Formats: sequence, C-alpha cells, structure tokens
Amino acid sequence: MNTVTPFAPTGAPPDAAAPAANAVPIGRHSRGPLHLDLDRLLAGRMLVQGGSGAGKSRTLRRIVEEAFDYVQTIIVDPEGEFGNLAAHIGATTLKAAEIAADGLTAAALRARRHRIALHLGLTDLDPEARIVKASAFFAGLVGAPSEDWKHTVLVVIDEGHLLAPHQAGTARDADIRRLGVATLTDLCARGRKRGIAPVIATQRLAKLSASVISELHNFLIGINVFDRDVARAADILGFSRAESEKLRTLAAGEFHAFGPALAPEPVLARIDPTITEHLGATPLLHGAADIDGAEAARLLDLDGLRETTPVRGDALKLRGTRALDAFLLDEAAPVAAAICLALRRIAPNATTAAELARHLDTPAEAVDRALDLLAAIAAVDTMPRGDDRMARLHARLRARIADVPVVALP
Repeated sequence: MNTVTPFAPTGAPPDAAAPAANAVPIGRHSRGPLHLDLDRLLAGRMLVQGGSGAGKSRTLRRIVEEAFDYVQTIIVDPEGEFGNLAAHIGATTLKAAEIAADGLTAAALRARRHRIALHLGLTDLDPEARIVKASAFFAGLVGAPSEDWKHTVLVVIDEGHLLAPHQAGTARDADIRRLGVATLTDLCARGRKRGIAPVIATQRLAKLSASVISELHNFLIGINVFDRDVARAADILGFSRAESEKLRTLAAGEFHAFGPALAPEPVLARIDPTITEHLGATPLLHGAADIDGAEAARLLDLDGLRETTPVRGDALKLRGTRALDAFLLDEAAPVAAAICLALRRIAPNATTAAELARHLDTPAEAVDRALDLLAAIAAVDTMPRGDDRMARLHARLRARIADVPVVALP
C-alpha cells in the first residue's frame, strides 16, 4: 500500500532526482520541487480535483504560467476566471456566445494549424449551449489533419463536470450530456497521437463522467469531504481507509500528486504561488444596505414588475389546432412571428421592446400588441408595457435551440 509523503516548505534534499528536460516546477514536497513532465503529460493527460476552495484554479494557473513557453496552450474557461492569464501568455480570447458552433470547430482547426494560443470563454451561455459549443471546439482540436499533429497543444479545462457531467439533470438533458461526455472522452482517448494534452479540473469526482476520468493517468487530488468522492479519490491514490480520511483535512493549495508525469507514488505537495492574480476568489462578506421598505420598492421598481396577464379573449386559452387558428387570425400574428424569429437569433439573451421595434422597423405599439399576444400563449417571457420592457423566448423554446450565431440584434 502506498504511503503519503508530507510536504515540506524548505528546499529539496541533495539526493532529489533531476527533472526531465521538458519538466516545469509547479510545487514542493518533502523530496524537493514537484515537477510536471510535459512529455509524459502528453501521453497520460491529467485530472486536478478538489472541493470548493481547494485551489484548483490557482493550480491550473501555475501549470499554464510554467508551461506556455514549452507548448501551445488553450484555456477553456466556463466561469470567466482566466482573462488575465490569457493576456499574460498572449492568448487570443474567443467568446463562444458570439461564435456559431461550426465556427468554433473551424477556429480550433486553424489554431492548431498556426499554433495560436487561445482562451475559450464559455460565459453567457446556458448549460446546454455551453456543452454544445465546447464539444464543437473539441471536435476541431481532435479533427485536425495529421500534418498538424506535430503541433502539440496543452488544453487546460476548468470545471470539467460542466462539460461532461456524470449524469443528466433531466431527461431532456440526456442527449446533450451524451454529446459532452463523448467529445471530452474522445479528446482524452485520442489526444496522445494527435499531440493533445488535456488537463481537466473538477470540484467532485462524482460530478465528472467516469468515462472521462478513466482516460486520465496523472492526478492532483485536494480536499474531499463527501464520502463518495473520498472513496473514489482513495481508490485512485491506492490509499487505505485510514489514509483516505486525511483527504478531508487538506488545506487550500495542498494536493496529493501521483502519476507518470508527477510522481511514481503519491506525495503530498503544496502548489507554488502564481504570477497572475486569481479572479475567482470568494467575495468578502457584506451586510445588506440600510434601506427602508419604500425605498427598496422604488429601487426595485416593484410596481413595474408586477405580473399582468394580457387580455386576448377566450380563443387564446384553447389548445392544439384551435389555439393555432386563433393565433394565426389575430391581427398581431405577423409581427409576433417576426419577433419570434428575431428573439431566436439572440437566444438565450433578451432584448428590449424598443430594440425590437427598431430592428423590425415596426411601430412600438404594434410590437407591444405582438408581445402581449406571444405572452398569452407562453411563447415569450416579457414584462408589462413600459419604456424598459424586456422580452426573450420562453424557456420551452430556448431549450430547442442549440446553435446561437449572434448575441445582439443587428
């Protein structure tokens, strides 16, 4: 059974093994510096796992800061925390919300061909669109022609469980989940021969697809508190039950390192400081503002937010073809249809009634009547009439849309 070697903040002992030529320092343990062998990482991929506050994002930063001089680097950023790191390494930022899925595939192919460092931002996307667009990007990386495989690339993925969840939240999510799991698993499984070295971070082993984890051969495992995660982490590290309990007490920045690219047996290491500042730190506590009820109601504009049900007659309360007939015969139907098409182009984002009127070159009153009609049949989410009236497609319709080529009306 492997034993855990505690880290030490002091320098390495004289007999510490010399690092490989393409190894970078990322931390320290009792035997000296902890190095990440980039050549072996390419062959074996890596998982960085630990509960909230374990220091996963800082660890990814440290790896990128040390490795980008050796290998083309791509950062996949679901939570918008790595913009300053991208600037530090000179990576070009792609905002996935502004690029079609097939455009992301093309961008990945071109980045590999020309060895361009990238930062893929996945913020401002709903969970399904995030998986669809990340999967399209990964497909481009894997699908690069064989002549580009020599252009090795480090792909650092934060919050991997958001892109390849262990299980779907609902039955409707199942197909999207399968897509995410299949493409991320493929990236890991076929990446070695194609020059791709994925490093995937996740909060919980139980949240990330088991098929993805099975393709990873190097591990940095931090604090775990849930029994299922502790058991799975102990199994990966070869810990006894007694040793596994120590996983519950690790401090931020402490990780058990294990694997061909890190250490032949698990060692407890502390990750070194980073050059760039971590942007995802937990905010400091602040109390509520000292505001009375009347002032709060004014600031929230509660009167303008009260729900109102447009009165369109009993016909719109019908179902099936009779409801469709009633909609088609309504005077506002043509404008309503045009609004649906306009909102589809920017889903899941919202826009204002004034912007819709400008975009459609239609009087504001006609737009308001059409929005009332669409609200009556639950086709849009909207507010009562007013200068700041907002509207977007209803969640039922947004769920049917996978690709979003633009996020604003022209």
